[in-house]
Amino acid sequence: MPSTRIHANTPKYLLLVVLMAALFLPASTALAAPAGTLITNQASATFQDANANNFTALSNATTVTVTSVYTVLVTSPPDASGGSNTVVYYPYTVTNTGNDNNTFTLTAATGSALPNNWVATIYFDANGDGVHQPGETTVTGSTGLLTPNGTYRFFVGVTIPLNTPNGSQDDTTLNVNGTGAGAAATAQDNVVTTAQAPILTVVKAARNVTTAGAFGLTANAKPAEVIEYRMTVNNGGAIAATLVVLTDPDHTWTTYVPGTIYIGSNGATANGAGNILQDDNNTIGGGELPCAVDACGYANATAGGLITANLGNTATELVGGSLSPGSTVYVYFQVRVD
Repeated sequence: MPSTRIHANTPKYLLLVVLMAALFLPASTALAAPAGTLITNQASATFQDANANNFTALSNATTVTVTSVYTVLVTSPPDASGGSNTVVYYPYTVTNTGNDNNTFTLTAATGSALPNNWVATIYFDANGDGVHQPGETTVTGSTGLLTPNGTYRFFVGVTIPLNTPNGSQDDTTLNVNGTGAGAAATAQDNVVTTAQAPILTVVKAARNVTTAGAFGLTANAKPAEVIEYRMTVNNGGAIAATLVVLTDPDHTWTTYVPGTIYIGSNGATANGAGNILQDDNNTIGGGELPCAVDACGYANATAGGLITANLGNTATELVGGSLSPGSTVYVYFQVRVD
């Protein structure tokens, strides 16, 4: 009779190979057993009698039913900022991490910790790229049915109201809630939105040119003496100020001295390096290129003494330009006391 004995070392090597393979399986490949799965198995025992006859004994079969586990995961985008009268979009992804189907409601509310109560709206991410497109305007409040490991992408758009001061903040809380049997699956995220705005300051100083006085907030002058004004325009905000136009209309008891408007980066003297003399009619020969730096501008003076200066990068004879955060431009002109 042929031998039916199995070499003792064979199962050990097989077991080792199986264990090593299991150790190197990626963790992501381990998926939860779907709800309702039936795990059925049966044990067996092999043996021999005194005559080396082989036998097998089978156990009863057992069945384990996998029950539902409801969980959910939501991403957490970083806090963000935006300008006045704009919408800041936060990209989100909800993943059904449970082992059963679930539908999740989506709600967003502002002002829980920072009570500015700006408006938050949830929009469907139509192409799923996490970057809001102008055409992605479908408002949503539900993921629809998500199978296990299914995902749903959307945006929470926070509207910063018009004329919101620089540095103002509001918080937005996103709530994700399962429904029906999966109501226990919940997730939450909170973001803080910061308003960014330009803060333009204008400081006007005067000096008596005739007596070689220094600039100050006040000055003394006799009739027929010449006063020079210096206006310091600075953007102390977080974003650029655009279409910047400076006007100075009130020159009672004075007459503008032609050819004395200077604009530029020099805050010490009107005709110093970095400042450009204007020609009073805002043309400077005509056909000029737009300003290429912040400390630049085009200005004119009317017969009645109204001074108008279009200031900043890209400023032209017709429109004001932009002043980036931290930038300063100086405007000088002179008048004679009547």
